[in-house]
Order: sequence, then C-alpha cells, then structure tokens
Amino acid sequence: MKKTLLAAVLGCALGLAHSAFAWDQQPNHYKVRIDADAQRAHVEADVWIEGQELAMFNAFPIPGLKNGQATFIDKLDVRSMDGKPIAVTDKGEGEYTLQGDRRVRLSYDVRLEHDKYDWPGGQEEVLYHTDEGVMAIGYYLFLVPGEKMPGQTRVEFDLPKGWTARTPWKQAGAPNVFTADTRRELVNNALFLGTAQQEQFTSGGMRISLVLGKRHWPQRAMMRELIERQLASYVALFGRPPLAERYLIVANPGATGDGGAFAGSFSQFLKGDINAMTRPFWGRVMAHELLHFWNGHSLVPAQPSEEWFKEGVTDYLTVTTMARNGMFDQAHVTRFLENLGRGQSVARQGQGLKSTVQEAVKDKHNAWLLVYGGGSIAGLAMDVELRRATGNKVGLPDVMKALYAEFAQPGKTYTHADIVRVAKQVGGVDLGPLLQRIVATTEPYDLKPVMEELGFDYEHFLFMLEHDITPRADATAAQRQRFRDIFGFDYK
Repeated sequence: MKKTLLAAVLGCALGLAHSAFAWDQQPNHYKVRIDADAQRAHVEADVWIEGQELAMFNAFPIPGLKNGQATFIDKLDVRSMDGKPIAVTDKGEGEYTLQGDRRVRLSYDVRLEHDKYDWPGGQEEVLYHTDEGVMAIGYYLFLVPGEKMPGQTRVEFDLPKGWTARTPWKQAGAPNVFTADTRRELVNNALFLGTAQQEQFTSGGMRISLVLGKRHWPQRAMMRELIERQLASYVALFGRPPLAERYLIVANPGATGDGGAFAGSFSQFLKGDINAMTRPFWGRVMAHELLHFWNGHSLVPAQPSEEWFKEGVTDYLTVTTMARNGMFDQAHVTRFLENLGRGQSVARQGQGLKSTVQEAVKDKHNAWLLVYGGGSIAGLAMDVELRRATGNKVGLPDVMKALYAEFAQPGKTYTHADIVRVAKQVGGVDLGPLLQRIVATTEPYDLKPVMEELGFDYEHFLFMLEHDITPRADATAAQRQRFRDIFGFDYK
C-alpha cells in the first residue's frame, strides 16, 4: 500500500516537473536594431532555452581575440519572462550556461567590428561593411539555445532609414519581418542589411535572390545566365533539385574573390570586373558555391574526414559542368588539369604538409591544396577509372546521382564506405584501393596513368613546379571520347 502511494506521489511530482520544463509551444522572437552608423546591433529576444546552454555557434579564437567573434558581444542580460534576472556563466568562445528549460528574455549588443580582423575563412564568412550596408552571417548576430531550439523563430529588423533586410528566410507579412523554421536556418545563413539592390527569379527548383553591390549591379544579367545554366546542369547531374527551397546570393567587391556557402545562401567577394574574360574566376567560385546546395547541404558527409569529397569533388564537378556549358575553354581546362599536379607539389614540397587528404580538414584553411586539390584529383581519378572500366558507359555523374537518391534526405549522412559501395553498385568497379592511395596516404598521387587515359602525355619537373599535359598523337578513340564525355568538347 505504502509503495503504491509513494509511486503515485513520485509519478505526480515527475509529471509536474516535466510539464514545468515542457516547451510552451510558442515561437521564438528576435528583434535586431542596427544603429544609424551601422557600428552596433542591439538585439532583444524571447526564446525557449531547452537545457542549460546559450551559444554563439561557430565562434573561434584568433590571435588577439581569445573569444573570437563572441568578443563583440556587450551588455548581455538574461531575465525570466516576469523580469527577474537570471545568472549567466560565460565559459568563453561564445558558450554560456544558465538555468534553462524555460522561456527567457535576452538583451545584448553586438559591436559590428568584425571586418577589422582577418579570419581564416575570410570576412565574407563572418561580417563586413560596404557603403551600402552590412553583410553578416547569422552565427554572429544571434545567441541561441545550445542544446535544442524547438519551434519557429520570428525575426524583425529595425534598420536605418532606406535600408532593407535581404535574407533567405520566409517573409512574414510586414517588411523586414521573417520566419526561420530551424536553428540552423536562423544562424547558418548570410544576410545583407542595407540599400543594395536585389533581383529575384526561380531556377533549379529554388527561389533565387541575387543581391549585388552597385559596382556589379549592371552585370547582373551575366551572373544570372551563369546561375541558371549551372543550376540546370546540377539538377540533371543529381537527378532532382536540392533540399533548399530558397537561396540568397550576396556578392560585393573584395580583394580575395572568394566565397562561403551556408544553409540557404552564400556570400562572395568579387575581385575586379565582371565580364566574359573573368568569368572562369568569379564564375567558378559562384558555381562551386551553388553546387554545394547539392553536394554539401543536401548530400552530407557523416565525418569531417570526407571534406575532400564535399569540397574537392565539388570543385571537379564545377569545372566539368562549366566546361560543358561553354564557360571554361580548352586553355582553362588545361590549366586546371596541370594545376592538380602542381598543387600536390606545392602542398608537399613547398608547404611541407604531412597529413593525408582526409586528415587535412583539421587545418582546412592552411591545407586547402590537399582538401580541394586532393579531392579534385580523387574526383578526376574516380571518373576516369569508372569510364575506363565500363567502356565510357558509366562515370562519376552516375555515382553522384545514385548517392543523391539514397542519401539526400534530412538527417541522413553518407560515409567513405558508402561512396565505395555505391560506385561498385553503379559501375561494377571497386574504387576502394584507388581512393586509399589518393586520400588516405601522404604520398603524392601519380597522375600520369590518369592523364594517359584522357589521351595526354604528362610531364612534371619537381624543382621547377612544371606540370605539363600534351595531347598524344597515338591517343585512342576511347581516350578521346573519355575526355569529350567529361568536358564536353574535343581537345585540339
């Protein structure tokens, strides 16, 4: 009798405790006010904190800033919904602990000083100012629950006169008010707040918003043409559109000419003029980031060690599709193929990098020649070997389509073993030993046999960093066909 009564009392207590901590089923709210001089953002929020953590995701230290991007947070104040202060412990690098499992009110400022510093991924992946506004990645504006963030989030911007918020989120009726469905959609995206113009169109199964600074706005038709042609190629390559429905591109002048892709957006610096002559450079960055909406955001690796596949194979497929679309000519394709070997030599002999291609992700920004270059070599070698073994009937695009059909689902990831397995299912070829030599050892891969299968002689002179391909007079019809199938033209 006593045990039954005690169990009932405990059950009731546990039920009350659970109901006290249960999500209140209400959306989260953030209001972001940008000061007139665009040097500070003030954020007010009410948000359900599940667990005991509040976080600025992806904050990392750099020399001079031990807390990285979290250094710029000021005046953090956390209160219960009835106004009582809640103690917060700052653990550093954007991590905070507090008494959670409830809805709280947040108030804090963000000093918009990020572009005074050099970041490993570049300012285009953090925050920068232009004379038309501010580009910011959501990570560095929004403090969010560290463990879980249930429900939708409504974001309202209070901006200087004449400014508009450009985001990849759903419009929520009023101007400058949006809804993000998930925490990832909220923080893992680029935004532009300012006066830069925007062109919207539908392509590749997505609603595209192209935001350009005034210098490059007159060239938007050329950019749109590249976007539409590349997206059409990617839909054909993977068999269907990406998981993302909306896609924001923010591009402004910048010396690096580099870019970064996020959940439903990418941020790019444009170096120099935008025209047909420079398209292989700015266009390659843009096309690479576009392709990540398939290989990277829809098709997601289970482990960081497959970054070579996410980045390097993406770059290889970017070059082949641009060539097939007439945006890379023979000279640029030749340079790409020669640079694969040259990059290996620079990484190993010049930089002295000792890691494997798989391990290089641990220092990605210094070892990009291994991550991107080594991954591109793997993509080329896989493609050539599949085509050689199947009489040019099956290539890497067939593997990508099969991987996409199996793994492009929310929450599903692929492994290295899956790549090998799917390639064997599609082409009957065991690529395991080939990939072992390229991505899992520290020895430079011998590109000579690969180039011969494309109809080229390949010569390299280590100390001069000379890597040259020349067409073989005795190239077979199958080898010439292989090159044509991959790049879309006959090599002259």
